[in-house]
Amino acid sequence: RFKIDMAAGYSQGIFLDQRDHRRRVRERSVPGMRVLNTFAYTGAFSVYAALGGAQTTTLDLAQPCLDWARENFILNGIDPSAQYFCKGDVRRWLERFARQGRTFHGIILDPPTFSRDDRGKVFRVESHYGELVALARECLEPGGWMLCTSNCRKLGHEDFRRMVAQAVPGFRLTRDPMPPDFSGEDYLKRLWIDWK
Repeated sequence: RFKIDMAAGYSQGIFLDQRDHRRRVRERSVPGMRVLNTFAYTGAFSVYAALGGAQTTTLDLAQPCLDWARENFILNGIDPSAQYFCKGDVRRWLERFARQGRTFHGIILDPPTFSRDDRGKVFRVESHYGELVALARECLEPGGWMLCTSNCRKLGHEDFRRMVAQAVPGFRLTRDPMPPDFSGEDYLKRLWIDWK
């Protein structure tokens, strides 16, 4: 269950083309696991991970999104006080987690195509996604997994795979199909990374 706010604009953070990924995140998330959802927006992936039993960390630059994510937890019978919420730039938080030795069994990387942090630093998927994956790898538990996705139309599937593969050499990469009812352009890049 998710809160919908029609006054908030067209985007509610519940992207239909990601529904199969949310289901798989829930299946992969079990009690005792820690799952990090970066660029979390309204926290849909976090809710699914918590429903699977994982303890989640929901990370976003915008406080209103984190508040909305808390509401979504409550709507699903999950106590948000048992979960973690972090406000700020994803890259800086990943660096901080790595320095602290804080690791996760699952990490979700679904950034916007373009963003600017609170200091004005630009992130573009087609230029910086590989760097993001490399930072996240430093926070991944041995045997863990990552979900890497992007809807950037400037970035082709092979280029996306190459960027991700270079950031996690020796890891197994699996590409998911688009949901069957999305029969038009194959725009959504999606890779599961598993620590072999």
